[in-house]
Amino acid sequence: MDIQRDYPEIADVTIIGGGPSGLAAAYYAGHREATVRIMDTLPELGGQVMAMYPEKHVYDVAGHPKIKASELIRLQCEQALQFDPEIVLEEDATALEYVDAPDEPSGQLIRIVGLAGRSYLTRTIIVTAGHGAFEPRKLPIEGIDGWNHRGLSYLVKRTADFANKKVVLVGGGDSALDWTLGLHDIAAAPLTLVHRRDRFRALEGSVTQMRNLAAHGKVNLMVPCEVTAIHGSDRIEGVTITNADDGVEHHEECDALVTLLGFKSALGSIGDWPIEFHSKKQVLVNPATMETSMPLVFAAGDVAGYENKITLITIGMGEAAIAANRAITVFRPEAKAQPKYSSE
Repeated sequence: MDIQRDYPEIADVTIIGGGPSGLAAAYYAGHREATVRIMDTLPELGGQVMAMYPEKHVYDVAGHPKIKASELIRLQCEQALQFDPEIVLEEDATALEYVDAPDEPSGQLIRIVGLAGRSYLTRTIIVTAGHGAFEPRKLPIEGIDGWNHRGLSYLVKRTADFANKKVVLVGGGDSALDWTLGLHDIAAAPLTLVHRRDRFRALEGSVTQMRNLAAHGKVNLMVPCEVTAIHGSDRIEGVTITNADDGVEHHEECDALVTLLGFKSALGSIGDWPIEFHSKKQVLVNPATMETSMPLVFAAGDVAGYENKITLITIGMGEAAIAANRAITVFRPEAKAQPKYSSE
């Protein structure tokens, strides 16, 4: 097989996942003058951070006491894209196969097969797919999917979308409480929060703030209650809220229903790769090198698993640096994993 004829573009490093760890890996590989391809199933870079909480603040990234998630991704994109990586969005690595390549230091390349059968050749892979594909947990209401994009949301991407609207939030975890606090003075007052229990699973301070807002009439707290029906024509116009104790129903007018019940995640296509796993959602890696059980394949971030792993954005960025610099030594055996300092 004539590789250069059939596959004219061979990336040194293909990164599967365009979130914070993937963008960090792209920077470190690009900094070493490697050719980089970033692939993601989502329509934009930023991974789960941009898909799920772009307007929330992140507090545990070094050098940023507080930074909005979307701003963190903007800065990471600026940093990573300065080396002009190839960006392939709305694509999935459905299968991998090794291709003999005698001229390569490793003796082989990896062929990635995409959703539509398109092929991508690469010298190494770094998997930074987070916890994989996410699907929201939904209310058990018949036909609920018909309300998508008609007033029903599973996350808050832009607070401006809820300005002066009658909003009903459902949930009792950190996300539900965060957005109760974040939207109460943007949405039409009072914002309604529905939770099936009296107790919440969120940070104590957030619960206290929410209850203070409820006491002052800025939040309509309905517990223990559940949303049991959705009403409207072209868009949502109201919901039925049922008390879990006595079954009494209450009709609440609303323009927007935001259910924040969490997400179910799965590794998707990666789960079908012939690779060793640390858990159902993590690929096993050697933490010293971030190598997986598959030759030429590394992993970093939440998807990378090993004993006593701590899952934080800052940890994923460090793992991405290890993976990228180790990947360099695969196709440049004379190179050192330790890069030159990037300061001037």
